[in-house]
Amino acid sequence: MKLILLLAPAVIAGASRYPVEGPISVADDDYADRLIAEGKAEPAEIEADADAEDLDGMKVADLKQIAAAEEIDLGDATRKDEILTKIREARIARADRPQE
Repeated sequence: MKLILLLAPAVIAGASRYPVEGPISVADDDYADRLIAEGKAEPAEIEADADAEDLDGMKVADLKQIAAAEEIDLGDATRKDEILTKIREARIARADRPQE
């Protein structure tokens, strides 16, 4: 299993995945290597606690609680993949803001 950062949209395990999702675990090492070789991804090097929560393994109700706690507007997102995207987008936007 490899952890990668997508640089372009890709289909992984039958699902469309996008760069905004952050680090993605890919079970097929050969496929991950091919995405990297084609310039569609790069190896993810993140700190162990950077995303300590396993968001992908959480239930929708838990994800909604995280969104509420972090004051993330989910808009009309109701499906797990939509909620995950909203949380990750908000976290990226927050990390990109200059510190005051």
